[in-house]
Amino acid sequence: MTALIFVSTLMRYVGGRPLRFSDELAGLLFLSLTFLCLPHVLDKGRHIRIEILTNLVPASMARVMDIVGTMTLIVFCLIFAYEAWNFMGFSYSINSRTDISGILLWPWMAIMPFSMLLCLLVQLRHGIRQPLAEKSLTEDAI
Repeated sequence: MTALIFVSTLMRYVGGRPLRFSDELAGLLFLSLTFLCLPHVLDKGRHIRIEILTNLVPASMARVMDIVGTMTLIVFCLIFAYEAWNFMGFSYSINSRTDISGILLWPWMAIMPFSMLLCLLVQLRHGIRQPLAEKSLTEDAI
């Protein structure tokens, strides 16, 4: 993705004509990168969390908050996967393509429900508890 943008920029300023498809392809690659990393990040417990409240309340209340967070994630993943599947199906039915280069879009859109289903499987593997990171961020930096 970086090489694609670099070559396109170089061709724009040196050759006067950028690669026509570079912006569309870079966007699709970024979408893929983002959605395919979500299950891995969830599995490793590296997702964004707001721990101020859970650190202030007693342990029993923190567990309840953790369960509510898990249920929220499951509901979100189910709804997102359902809606993304419908969106992908519509794109498939109209043979949707990108404007400039004509890249077929539905295979790229299929990554979204697939990613949410993988997130559901990861969460089911961890049960009703949110996965926790194995190391703190300060240990990663060292």
